[in-house]
Amino acid sequence: MKSEDNSTKSLGHLMTHADQIIAEINANRHPVIITHNGEPCAVLQDFESYERQHDALIMLQLFARWKHVPESKTNEKATTPKREMAKAEPKLRKMRKAS
Repeated sequence: MKSEDNSTKSLGHLMTHADQIIAEINANRHPVIITHNGEPCAVLQDFESYERQHDALIMLQLFARWKHVPESKTNEKATTPKREMAKAEPKLRKMRKAS
């Protein structure tokens, strides 16, 4: 993954300027790669972007699971991705509150 100079910060810089870096992340919604000894070791991102990414991943997992259901089972109960995602929505809310 290529990154711009302003989106990569050293661990030492993070430790001394955490409040400024977090303010920038929240303002521009771009993640920042943290390096240790010149190697990437972590990624910081704003919480709203994290939630969207997390929800999208769960929906993709549900869709992948639905795609692998044999045709006979989908016809039996008329399961659709829309219904599966509707069922998953309360779980997503509960997971958000727990994290």
